[in-house]
Amino acid sequence: MNAQWVPRIVYGFLLAIGALDWVRRYPQLPARMASHFGPRGEVTNWQSKEQFFVTMIVVVGVSFVGGFVVPLLIGKLPASMINLPNKQYWLADERREETMRYLNMKMGWFGCGVLFVLLFAASEAINANMPAHGQFDIEATFAVLLGFVFCMGLWTILLLRHFNRVPERALQDGK
Repeated sequence: MNAQWVPRIVYGFLLAIGALDWVRRYPQLPARMASHFGPRGEVTNWQSKEQFFVTMIVVVGVSFVGGFVVPLLIGKLPASMINLPNKQYWLADERREETMRYLNMKMGWFGCGVLFVLLFAASEAINANMPAHGQFDIEATFAVLLGFVFCMGLWTILLLRHFNRVPERALQDGK
C-alpha cells in the first residue's frame, strides 16, 4: 500500500490548526515579545510580535520545503547523485518510481515531525507572552524534543532497514 498522501493531509491539518491558533492569539499578544528562552525557561531574547510571526512563517516554510519539495527534487536527480544503500537495485528503471514514492512518504512524515515541534515551541513562546500565563514550559518542550529525536531515530532505522533489504534473487543476478 502506498499512502504517500497521508503525511500531506497530516501536515495540512497541523498547519491549519497552528495558523488558526496564531490568528486567534495574535491580537492578545504584547507588541514586544519574549522570543527565545534559555535552558531554565528564562527569556534570553525579544522581538516585535511581527518579527516573531514572520520568523515562524519562514521556519515553517523551510519544514515544508524539506519534507515535500526536496524529495521531488531528489526524484529528478540522476542515480549517480543520490546517496542510497543498494542504489543500483532501488534506482533501477523498474523500481525507481516506487522508490521515489516511498522516499516522498518518509520525507513527508519527517516534515510533519518538524512542523509539530515548531508549532509546539511557538505555542509555548506565545503562552509565555500571554498576560495570564507568563511562563515557558521548558520541561514539556524538552519532552517533545526527546520524542522527536526518538521518532527520527526510529524513522532512520526503518529507512535504512528498507533500503538495505534486497531480495536474494536480485543479489544473485547482480541487480
